[in-house]
Amino acid sequence: MLVVPLKSQFLLDPDVVFLNHGSFGACPRTVFEVYQNWQLELERQPVAFLGRRAIGLLAEARARLGAYLGCEADSLVYFPNPTTALNMVARSLALQAGDEILTTDHDYGALDRTWRFICKKSGARYIRRAVPLPVGSQDEFVENFWLGVTPQTRVIFISHITSPTALIFPVTQICRRAREAGILTIVDGAHAPGQIPLSLETIGADLYAGACHN
Repeated sequence: MLVVPLKSQFLLDPDVVFLNHGSFGACPRTVFEVYQNWQLELERQPVAFLGRRAIGLLAEARARLGAYLGCEADSLVYFPNPTTALNMVARSLALQAGDEILTTDHDYGALDRTWRFICKKSGARYIRRAVPLPVGSQDEFVENFWLGVTPQTRVIFISHITSPTALIFPVTQICRRAREAGILTIVDGAHAPGQIPLSLETIGADLYAGACHN
């Protein structure tokens, strides 16, 4: 069997060991070629492409993405990236003074800053629940995390795969318990759609943001 080195499938400088694929990742060659073909089609007839053809193409892509993620196509909304989507969500919440947003100390820095900004404006409190390492069983994680819930908890914000530690948190159990308690759940899926099998309907988050690259 012929084994093709993975790095050769990218346009990256062969003399560079590229480690930050999450922030600014390169496309595989085959994906880049398809991407260029779409650019050429757009340039040939921009008005026709954006005014008519793109609507159908986006709908088709959304249907396929919904099937891949285990949810209805109408449940999906396109955004430039997960951070932009989660900022829109956070800024649209009607938080009051004294409300609490519960998260962990393993979340993405940009979203930590977003929530601190929102809380400073609204008077809500941003509660970062410490997750001790090494993490035990999923049940132990859920019970430890849930100790941070109070009568003032309005939102649970949690990563699916954590940015600083690459842990996979049991978000399905957290979302199920939060739903029973009437607490809104927002999951930062980041790169999870490209890394692990997903069923968004099974997870049951009120809002889930992710990107299709890893």
